[in-house]
Amino acid sequence: MFNLNRGACRGFTFVELVLVLTIAGVLAAVAGPRMVDRTAFQTHGGAAEIRTALRYAQKLALAKNREVCVTLMPTGLALMLEEPVVPGATICTQDVQRIGGNPSPTPPPPSVTTYTVTLPAGIGLTYSVPNFSFDRMGSPNPNGIVNLTVGGSAPVTVEPDTGYVH
Repeated sequence: MFNLNRGACRGFTFVELVLVLTIAGVLAAVAGPRMVDRTAFQTHGGAAEIRTALRYAQKLALAKNREVCVTLMPTGLALMLEEPVVPGATICTQDVQRIGGNPSPTPPPPSVTTYTVTLPAGIGLTYSVPNFSFDRMGSPNPNGIVNLTVGGSAPVTVEPDTGYVH
């Protein structure tokens, strides 16, 4: 009753399917990691963390009515407060405390530490000035534009006069 024409029924054999899946798996294992590069995500994440720290430094200078010094390094930055006992001089020796501690790969982080930002390995920070501060009015000191670049591609800028960070 049933007359099947073997020439009309075309499909893949089991061996062909296994071979195609094996080749696809090898390509995914070799080419996949090269297509998804994490450095772009780490660069933009590091730039966002730098912006956050600089905005915090500016707000802290306004709130405490003291200068907050920003020390820039090729791997990140650190924040320090002006000593209140030295009027007229900008001597930043008091640590800015980071409640909850700095992010640390080894738990548990200390409960209170100096406010520092450390960029991921392989992501560097370049800057126009190595050190600057936010004065009591929130302006950068020296009053000029401060340009930072995270990972060579993510710019961070502090505007003169206003201290706006973007």
